[in-house]
Amino acid sequence: MASPARQFVLRRGSALRKPGLVASALAAGALVLSGCAAPYEAPSDSNEEYTAPPVWTGSPAPAGHGEEDDHSGDDSGGPSRTVRATLNAADGTSVGTVTISESADHLEIRAKVDADSELLSPGFKGMHIHEIGECEPDSQAPDGENTGDFLSAGGHLQLEGATHGGTGMSGDLTSLYVLEDGSGELVTLTDRLTIDDLLIGDGTSIMIHEGPDNFGNIPERYTGGAGPDEQTRNTGDAGSRVACGVIE
Repeated sequence: MASPARQFVLRRGSALRKPGLVASALAAGALVLSGCAAPYEAPSDSNEEYTAPPVWTGSPAPAGHGEEDDHSGDDSGGPSRTVRATLNAADGTSVGTVTISESADHLEIRAKVDADSELLSPGFKGMHIHEIGECEPDSQAPDGENTGDFLSAGGHLQLEGATHGGTGMSGDLTSLYVLEDGSGELVTLTDRLTIDDLLIGDGTSIMIHEGPDNFGNIPERYTGGAGPDEQTRNTGDAGSRVACGVIE
């Protein structure tokens, strides 16, 4: 007679040789596996409380969320105003653009030129705001004494009575540097003007001159103590007018 252990082995072997019993065992195993939760899923009978992620419902965003730098607006929080001018040479060729934006207490001027070297030679160019919004080639100056390109724009804009010998005229701006290929860019600021100043009356214009502006910086030792003359104070000795644009 076989021992109890031997009888167990014989009975198990007999069961495994019966297909029906094998199929039942496999089905039972599949049921057990299908009932197991995936590693990333909480069991259905879990007592752990689920906390939903935060969702915005239209209330103000948290402070600092989604803020981006924006330097184009008025620092005071109000809307900024912008005026523009297209710079044309005396023959009508467009040589650049100027954008003037108003901030809380100053104007930002952005000038960009791209021209043939015959229209804009390389080097520093005096750039000023002129007192009349007219850019007529071969025109007469307001005083009627001279005729030349863009003289219809009048002289440098003057609001405060300053001259080149002091803090500069109201319409004085930083000089523009033109590269060898005729291109140039300038971003500069002024607190001597507002948008309203540029649009009052007959309007104003922006001018590029043939040469640099010395801003009346002529030491007396070079002139025997005389200092800058009246023309230097008025024009900065920047030379002829080579490009002009009405501000609008």
